[in-house]
Amino acid sequence: MQYNINHVHVRSSDPHASAAWYERFFNARKLWAREIMPGTVTVSMEVGGPVRLNISSKPAGTPDDRSAAELNRLGLEHFGFDVADLEGELARLEAAGVRVVLPLTDTPTGSRLAYIEGPDDVLIELVQPAG
Repeated sequence: MQYNINHVHVRSSDPHASAAWYERFFNARKLWAREIMPGTVTVSMEVGGPVRLNISSKPAGTPDDRSAAELNRLGLEHFGFDVADLEGELARLEAAGVRVVLPLTDTPTGSRLAYIEGPDDVLIELVQPAG
């Protein structure tokens, strides 16, 4: 049996504000917003490929623990977006106040990458494929 990733899911203190951020910076499109699990709101988004991005509020009574948007942490460290012009994307994001965690880096394979901080301390890799 073949398995495909269905979605990436992040927790947010304000899923609607986080969804607006992904709409603004990555042309994501809100598919729906509703209560899936009791007491939480989930916003499901299309981000240009077969994998959805789901953003949910945290359940009432759960801790407000956060993890920093940094490289090399355990668990889900980051997810990535392909971009055609990494220098241009970084300039656009930095001008809007988005924190760059790792600046543009050229890899031995010819691809280029950088990491930024998204809402809710989410680490996002931007990849300009080789070619």
